[in-house]
Formats: sequence, C-alpha cells, structure tokens
Amino acid sequence: MKKTLTLGLATLTLTGAMATTALADDGATRADIDRMLKSAQDYGFTHFDEFGVDDGDQFEVEGWGEDGSRLDVDMSMSDGSVLRKQKRQSEVPDWSLSSDEVSKALDGAQEAGLEHIGSLDVDRMGQIEIEGYDAQFQELELELRMNRETFEVLKVVQDD
Repeated sequence: MKKTLTLGLATLTLTGAMATTALADDGATRADIDRMLKSAQDYGFTHFDEFGVDDGDQFEVEGWGEDGSRLDVDMSMSDGSVLRKQKRQSEVPDWSLSSDEVSKALDGAQEAGLEHIGSLDVDRMGQIEIEGYDAQFQELELELRMNRETFEVLKVVQDD
C-alpha cells in the first residue's frame, strides 16, 4: 500500500509539473499582451524592439522611453507590477516600433492564425519575428517584413 501511494504521488507530482510547464510555454492571449503593453507604456515605453512571456507569469519588454533612454523591464503578468528594471542613456532608433506599429504587427499575426503570443522581436533591418501558437496550440513562427504601412506576412513557419 505504501509503495502504491508513493508511486501515485510521484506520478501526480510529475504530471502536475509537466502541465505547469506546458501552460508556461503557451504564450498569452492578445488581450493579455495588450494589457501588458499598456502597463509598459504607463511605465514610460514609447518604442519597442522586443517583448515576450516568460514562464507564463512574467512579461519581459525592451525598448526606449520618451527621453531616448534604453529600457529593459520585467513585469508581473498578473498585475503589471515591475519586477526588475534597467535603464541607460540611448537614442530611439528609426527601426524601433511605436505602440501603434506593434498593434498593427500583432493584428497581422492574428490574421495569419496566431492566437497565443509568445514573443515579438524586431531587428535593425526592420524584420519582425513573432512567435506563438495557433488556436490548437500548435507552435507558429511568423516573420513579418517591417513595412510601416502594410506589415505584410512573408512566411509562416509551423514547428513540429
């Protein structure tokens, strides 16, 4: 009896840990991402180059403030509170995305089938990469060309 109970508890614990890990990697809904981007703007972000959901409960965001300062902040997904912050002098580059441009890129990703957003990254060439999951939680990686007018989707890569 004792061995069966121990084995049952070990299985339950392992199953629970695997479920938590799976949930942590599922990204966040567009509504949650919009809420976190609003918290980032309230903190002082005006332009973005990268953000992502980490471990399902932390939003990591990098970009620039109105004064040109480079910002790197981790926020709680539950309430938007700042968990870690780093700020240094810099200038806002032309290739960074404004809040409106981030919204347009996310709209394009949703139109291409992305339902749960894991991360967004824009590079110095203006290429945007958005990773996340479709409605069936199949991982998708979207690459959008940085076109400030159309945010055209170049390709959708589905990971197996």
